[in-house]
Amino acid sequence: MRSDIINEVLSVEDRAQKIVRDAERTARDAISDAQTKANAYIRSALKAEREQSHAQILQAEADAEAELQEFEASLHISSSLTEAELDRISQTIVERVCATDLDSFVDAQ
Repeated sequence: MRSDIINEVLSVEDRAQKIVRDAERTARDAISDAQTKANAYIRSALKAEREQSHAQILQAEADAEAELQEFEASLHISSSLTEAELDRISQTIVERVCATDLDSFVDAQ
């Protein structure tokens, strides 16, 4: 009778240890799966961020190139102005400055 009880206790203990081992394995698998999913999500988010940043860089480079070309074109135009055109432009600037009412400008400030 005692050996039956001892055998039953040992059997229950073995089953309990198996349940604990199975639970530990299941927990490790769940944690590993969660880490794998998190890593995949992070890699995906980083890839999307890199692509977006790359697109912004390309757009900024294109904008800078267009602005540079526009500036170079304006330099070319201003370097090809004749003396008469420069005189006319400077005269227009002088007339506008002289026509400015500085008192009303100061009062507005």
